[in-house]
Amino acid sequence: MNRMRQLQAYAGWMLVLPGVIRNCGWFGRVEKSFLTQKRELLLTIDDGPDPRQTPQILDALAQAKVRAVFFVIGKNVKAYPALCRRMTEEGHSVQNHTFSHNSATFWSVGPRRAKEEIERCSLAIQNATGRLPLQFRPPVGMANPFVHLVAESCGLKMMGWSATGHDGIAHNPSRVVQRIRRSATPGGIVLLHDSHLRGMRPGERACTLSALLNTLKGDGYLFTDRLDAGSA
Repeated sequence: MNRMRQLQAYAGWMLVLPGVIRNCGWFGRVEKSFLTQKRELLLTIDDGPDPRQTPQILDALAQAKVRAVFFVIGKNVKAYPALCRRMTEEGHSVQNHTFSHNSATFWSVGPRRAKEEIERCSLAIQNATGRLPLQFRPPVGMANPFVHLVAESCGLKMMGWSATGHDGIAHNPSRVVQRIRRSATPGGIVLLHDSHLRGMRPGERACTLSALLNTLKGDGYLFTDRLDAGSA
């Protein structure tokens, strides 16, 4: 009996553990890089749109002539659809990051909840931009088997990342830049955020982005805007 319980416990952990590992591909493919012969990166920005940070982010991208993939939260899209439209009008890609972004619990959702979160976000994006997303990134990169299955059934490619500044919770510009710089490799997917944190000045995210772009360009990197990036 004890042996059976041990096996059951082990099986349970094998189902749960991958769901709390960022970018885990145990339950399905997660794109964390893309094939390239060039020294180039894909820039992705999560958690917007936010009226205190996103406009300046877009200004900084325009000045640098860089296009990004924005993984947006559906409830934010509903609140600020004009910002979402501006993203697409300026040549950026707008993709699905769930409707509510319940980062503490999304990894444990069942199929019904996963479907609701993903479909509501896609609908919000379509209503704001006239386009349906093709890619999906779960909150904090954690997803269980149901999330993978629902995303696939919705025609969405699961997207992870290979270089992050860990700026979703705490924001130290120099540390963000250096962390990403150390992890950057050709074909890498870079993760930043345009969410507004407590104590943050409006436009502070854009300053960090500009510093990062200048640093990586100085290292010889280019930035791709290909929607099929993430196929390595």
